[in-house]
Amino acid sequence: MPLQSKPLPAETADALHQATGLRARAVPMCTLHPAESSKDTCVVEAKSEADVIAVLAYAHERSLTVLPFGSGRHLAYGPPAEVPDIALMLRPMNRVTSFSPGDLVVSAEPGITLAELAAVLSEKGLMLPYDPPVPAAATLGGLLSAGLSGPRRALYGSLRDLAISLRVALADGRVIRTGAKVVKNVAGYDMTKLFIGARGTLGVVTEITLKLRPLPMHRETVLVRGSAVALAELRSCIAQSTLVPSRLEMVWHADLGTDFVLAVDCDEPKPSAKAQTDAIRAMSRDLGLAMDVVEGEDADAWWSDLSRRLAERRVCIRLQGPPTSLLAAMPRAVEAASALAEQTEGVTASAGGLTGVARIAFDPARAMLDRPAPLGAIADLAASASLDMVVERAPAEVRAKHQPTLAPAALALMQRLKSTFDPDNLLSPGRFWGGM
Repeated sequence: MPLQSKPLPAETADALHQATGLRARAVPMCTLHPAESSKDTCVVEAKSEADVIAVLAYAHERSLTVLPFGSGRHLAYGPPAEVPDIALMLRPMNRVTSFSPGDLVVSAEPGITLAELAAVLSEKGLMLPYDPPVPAAATLGGLLSAGLSGPRRALYGSLRDLAISLRVALADGRVIRTGAKVVKNVAGYDMTKLFIGARGTLGVVTEITLKLRPLPMHRETVLVRGSAVALAELRSCIAQSTLVPSRLEMVWHADLGTDFVLAVDCDEPKPSAKAQTDAIRAMSRDLGLAMDVVEGEDADAWWSDLSRRLAERRVCIRLQGPPTSLLAAMPRAVEAASALAEQTEGVTASAGGLTGVARIAFDPARAMLDRPAPLGAIADLAASASLDMVVERAPAEVRAKHQPTLAPAALALMQRLKSTFDPDNLLSPGRFWGGM
């Protein structure tokens, strides 16, 4: 029996609307994100978990592929993938579904943005200690799908550590819950972590439960300027001390001139923050380094500016490895990125002195995009320093040329997970490494 051709996006939109009553329309994928294909797809908006279930059940019955997304920003992350039959927009699902300030726990839908969630939490003096290098308009579901983390991982952990429970709609429309809505939950295997960073290939997350922290009573950031070698030595002194920074990043961008800056943040009450600052001042003085201190809103503005610089560029490379190796490689990494950038002034680099995660962001020169391996210089540097490199964000043609090689055992395990949760390969096909 010959295979039936799939309906056109406009036909899918009409049929989906008639079957579910949900608003659906055919649009080019490039309208969802400029880095994606111009081929049309059927876009449907989900306003509730019931809508998600209805769309997945409809798609499962007809063997149609589904791509969940929020604002569309994270479509430029990870491998370039197939254009789906249905793009499921979750941005309208932006409610806080439950909030227990006394228990330091909140549950929210995936379409809520970081800014919207922060506004709710701050009214009760709480925060989600999570600062990935993205705009405040990024959705929680998109960030969970991409598995991003930020400098605050040094103290609070990544989103994998902060998320304690999920509600997930599987490819056939069934709903499961992972974890529990309590902070202390150690029974059994933690399935929550399976879906974080899976890029929507295992299920559609419809609710996220997170553990919170009180807003800092005082914010104080020490900024130490100097050469990368001297700052790496200072970083070692801090790491071997009793100090507990909430963030520790070695940063470079054109506004800093030839110097790097080691930024050390503290979320402790003012007396403790002052004690940490005094300790770092003494260490810096011994190494002949100059330092400044910014507090309160000025400190928040400094970190926000760094996040903006990393988020607004078209290419973002992530390097990972031991902090000492990572910081030692940063001058050469900045030099390599500057040679590939449209403008050297647009290059920003930030390396975690405790997390072992660095990002280098820039806008690529047009000539670079046509090369067989556009980011070959940075890839060679990462290999020589025994660092892992991931093209976190880039135009599709660049991502296609720099796919990471997965170990056979790891690839086989991931393929088994994919076949268990989505045997027909209908969810976000090609969005995960290895073509899954």
